[in-house]
Amino acid sequence: MSDVIYVTGHKHPDSDSICSAITYANLLRLTGQDAIACRQGPLNEETKFILKRFNQENPLLLTDARAMLKDIDLDKPTIIHKDETVHHAWHVMLQTQNRSLFVQDNDGRLLGVCTTSDLSRVRIYPDTSLRHLISTATLANIARTIGGKIVYEPRKWSCNGAISIITLDGKEAAMYDHKDRIVILSSGDEKQKAMIDEGAKCLVITCGRDISSSVLAYAKKKKCAVVATENDTMNTARVITESYSVEQIMSTNVISFHDHEYVDDVAVKMMNSRVRSYPVLDDDDKIVGAVSRYHTRNYKRRKFALVDHSAVNQTINNVDKCEITAIIDHHHIGDITTDKPILYRNMRCGCTCTILTGLYKEYGFEPDPQMAGLLLSAILSDTLDFRSATTTPLDIDTAKYLAKIAGIDDIDAYAAEMLGASVALKDSTPEEILNRDIKTYQIGKYTFAIGQTNYNHMEDVQKILPAIKEALKKEQDEKKLDLSVMLFTHVLGNGSLFVYYGPLSYIMKDVIETQFDRHSGFDPNIISRKQQMMPKLSELIRDI
Repeated sequence: MSDVIYVTGHKHPDSDSICSAITYANLLRLTGQDAIACRQGPLNEETKFILKRFNQENPLLLTDARAMLKDIDLDKPTIIHKDETVHHAWHVMLQTQNRSLFVQDNDGRLLGVCTTSDLSRVRIYPDTSLRHLISTATLANIARTIGGKIVYEPRKWSCNGAISIITLDGKEAAMYDHKDRIVILSSGDEKQKAMIDEGAKCLVITCGRDISSSVLAYAKKKKCAVVATENDTMNTARVITESYSVEQIMSTNVISFHDHEYVDDVAVKMMNSRVRSYPVLDDDDKIVGAVSRYHTRNYKRRKFALVDHSAVNQTINNVDKCEITAIIDHHHIGDITTDKPILYRNMRCGCTCTILTGLYKEYGFEPDPQMAGLLLSAILSDTLDFRSATTTPLDIDTAKYLAKIAGIDDIDAYAAEMLGASVALKDSTPEEILNRDIKTYQIGKYTFAIGQTNYNHMEDVQKILPAIKEALKKEQDEKKLDLSVMLFTHVLGNGSLFVYYGPLSYIMKDVIETQFDRHSGFDPNIISRKQQMMPKLSELIRDI
C-alpha cells in the first residue's frame, strides 16, 4: 500500500473546505509526500467558479475513510489459462504460496479457481470418470504433457479416454479391446500396425524410437494419430492421465471480490468460507490480485489529513478506521481523537486557508499563482470580503500577500465577482439549497443544524421562501432535530434572512433582531454562523 495522504474538508463542502484540501495536498507534495485532495459532496457554484478561474480539477469524491482492497498489499495472483493442462497446473501450483490458481478465459476474465484439492481429488476418481476427462484432452495437450511432438493429427481427432500400455513382449495386445483408445508402446512396426488395425485412435511411440514410413502411411490411411516422445513408456503412462485442461476440474462456484470493496466488508464475507485465497478483480473483471484472511487482519489503514473541521459529525464516514495525520482548522476544537500525536493547527481567524498560507511560509515555500488564487478565494469567501465578524487582521494581510502572487489587482472587484457566483437560487431545488453548507451541532441533549447560503437580491429569496420553509420543516421532522435553521446571507455582508423549525424554534426571537412570523426573520448584523450565531444559540440552549 502506498503512503498516500487523503486531504479532505467537511461534509457539504464550501469554498474554504475545497480550497484548503487542494492547497494542503499541494503543500504536502512539495515536502515530498504523496497526497490527494478529496471532497465529501458536490461543489457549490462559488467553488466551481474558483476552480475554473484558477484551472483546477474537482477533487476526488471520497465519503468513506476505510481502506479498499486496492489500497492494501495483496498477493500476486497466480493465473492459468483455461486450456492449460492439469499436469502443467501441478507444476505452477508448487511454485505459488497461496495454493490457488485463478483460471481465466481468452479475454483475461475469471472463469474459476483450481486448488490443490481440485487437483488431488482427480487422482482418486473412478476409471470411468477419469476416462471421460482424458477424452476431453486435445492432441496438442497430450503431446505437451508427455514431452513429445505430434507426428500426425487427423482432422476432428477424438478418443474414448481409455489408455493401453503395450510392453516389449506384447502380451497386453490380446488382453484389451483397443478400439478408440490411446495406445502407448515403443518398438515394433507389426505391433504398431496391429494396434491401428484394432481401431486405436492414437499411437504414442516412446523411448525416442523412429516411426517407419510404412507405419506412418498406414496411420494416415486409418486416421490414427501418432505422437512421439523421448521419454520411456512408464513415465509417459504416468503423466499422460493429466493431459486434460484445468477447465474440466476447476471450481466455478467462485467467491471473488472487486478491488473497490472495503477490507472490513471482505473480512466479514470470508468468515463463512474455507477458501485460502480469493481472486480480486478490477472494474473490467480482470484479475489483479489475491486476498486471504491474513490480508484483512494485517494491513495499513488509509491516511487522512482533515481541513476546515475537527468534529466527528462533520467528517468523513468511518473516520475511526483510518490514521489521521493532521488537522488544520479555524473552528471550535471538535471531538475527533487520535492514537498518536499529529500535526494539529487551530487558530482564531476567518479562514483555514489563512492558516495554510502560514504553513507554506513555515516550510519555506511560496504558493504558485494558482494555489495563491485558491487560498485568496477561500479567505474572501469565508470572510465575505472581510465584512464578516470572523475577519482578523491576519486574514486581511494574508489576502493582500496572496493577491500579489495570484495577479489579482483589485481584491474587492474579484470578491464581488466570486461571491456573485454563489447565489444561483433559482436554478436549485430547495433541498439542494438547504444542503449546500449545513453543519450539525450537539449541545447537551439537544441536536440542531444550521445551513447557510448567499443571495444577491432579496426578491430571489422571497420567491422561493414558501418552498424553503416546507423543505426545512420536512427535513427537521425526518431527522428529529430540536432546531433546524437556514441562513440566507447577503453577498456583501448586509445581514441574513433566517428560516427555522423545531421544538426550540421559539428561542430564535432572542437571537435575531426582527421576526416576520413564527418561522422566519431577519437580522442586519448576523452574517457569521460561527462567530455571531453559534455563541448566542449556545448560551440560550444551555440555559434551557
